[in-house]
Amino acid sequence: MNKYYILYSKPSCTIISESFVQNRIDAQFYSSEYLTIEKIEFDNGLDYVELGEIGTNFSYGTPPYGHICDKGVPYLRIPDIEDDFFLSDSNIAFIDKEYHLKNIRNEVKAGDVLFRIKGQLGQALVVPQKLSNSHTGSSFLRFTPKSINPYFLVCYLNSSFGRNQINRKQSNSIIQYLNIDDITSIRVPIPSPEIQKYIGDKVRKAEELREEAKRLKKEAEEIIYKKLGNIVLEDEKNYTANYIREEDIFERIDSEYYKEKYFRLQKQLKSKGFSLKTLDELCDSNIFNGRTYKTTNKKRKYMNIGVGELGDWFILANGDKYIDENINTNYLLDRYSIIWGNSAHLAKYIGEKVNINLETNSYVPTTEITCIKPNLDKINPYYLFLYMKSNWGYYQVQRTVKGMTAHSYPEDVSKIIVPILDFSFEELNVMKSAVELGYRYTKESKQLVQEAKQDVEDLIEGNFDMSKVKANS
Repeated sequence: MNKYYILYSKPSCTIISESFVQNRIDAQFYSSEYLTIEKIEFDNGLDYVELGEIGTNFSYGTPPYGHICDKGVPYLRIPDIEDDFFLSDSNIAFIDKEYHLKNIRNEVKAGDVLFRIKGQLGQALVVPQKLSNSHTGSSFLRFTPKSINPYFLVCYLNSSFGRNQINRKQSNSIIQYLNIDDITSIRVPIPSPEIQKYIGDKVRKAEELREEAKRLKKEAEEIIYKKLGNIVLEDEKNYTANYIREEDIFERIDSEYYKEKYFRLQKQLKSKGFSLKTLDELCDSNIFNGRTYKTTNKKRKYMNIGVGELGDWFILANGDKYIDENINTNYLLDRYSIIWGNSAHLAKYIGEKVNINLETNSYVPTTEITCIKPNLDKINPYYLFLYMKSNWGYYQVQRTVKGMTAHSYPEDVSKIIVPILDFSFEELNVMKSAVELGYRYTKESKQLVQEAKQDVEDLIEGNFDMSKVKANS
């Protein structure tokens, strides 16, 4: 007798034999969608073992209440995840060493795997060398893989087939979770070591490219701060009034725009002796908020870019946001256009993510995005981008925010001042490399991850091309 019989796929209707009933009796566990994908996977002739057989030291993290500090042992959290596959140390938190030693079972080593048990359940990541000896908290279960390439393992767990097992096993309740038995019983394909290495090396190479892009970015940012220094603005606590000269009053009369800290920033910039220009002058008044269009997930010529598509430095293309109607080409981003979000539920997020566009005739910003198009004869676009990403740019964008719903408008952005700096050929090259190579490395990294995921899909579906492995050996 068959283990089950699918009467309907949508809505799911499945007849289950008594022998197929497991420790779950909810309908979700026996959904036709899960069973169909499982059949494709487990009928492929590959060898499978349970995760518990190829991993050791499975343990949940614990929340370090009261032990977060400025310096100490790196503490890994969900916000440290970047692009689904990687852990970043850009905004790392720390816990005190005493707590870490008392809970040493939560220490992770390079090559360990973190398995997410909150939010996006089952997301898997390899701990990189730079974060070895870190501490993991209650958002993850950690374990040490054995007899399997860790990068291949996370690639499988993050694939559609790995996700299918994880989604099926998660609890059918308001708060979804996976217990340790659910996790250790996940079945993992074990191809040859050569295939594991071929696929895993793509993820590892992607990680290396990301790190190189970060190194280039850091070098470029240091040039700006070396020239200008850094600035951290806090509200003056000794008084709540500020007296403004008549010549400093513009169209706005709200108190936020005239806070003392913003005049302090302007004073510091002027004191450095550089020539100062407004964005209006440097962009020939080519400053605007975008336009929102009807979108589709079907490939079209243009894509609408909103706040959700802003990356750390570069735009994150979203295949669900192709524009499905005619556009006004005046809103198209040019190469070297610089953009940031102009609205947010919290004002502090406006101007936080500044991106530079390196594509041509592809993107149209939505109404929640501000765009500036620099005149390349007046200002180096790499410098202007890095300046707007610095605190000097961020605080001036913050000054433009107004209204109960926190918005920023082009007429205020146009008044932002920019110091005109002299750079050596070497400094200009560092800034250019950070942007151009950084973009290329970031793009290649994403492509390698997609290729690795596709390789896993092909392997399971019986379409994997072994000649690629032989050519690579």
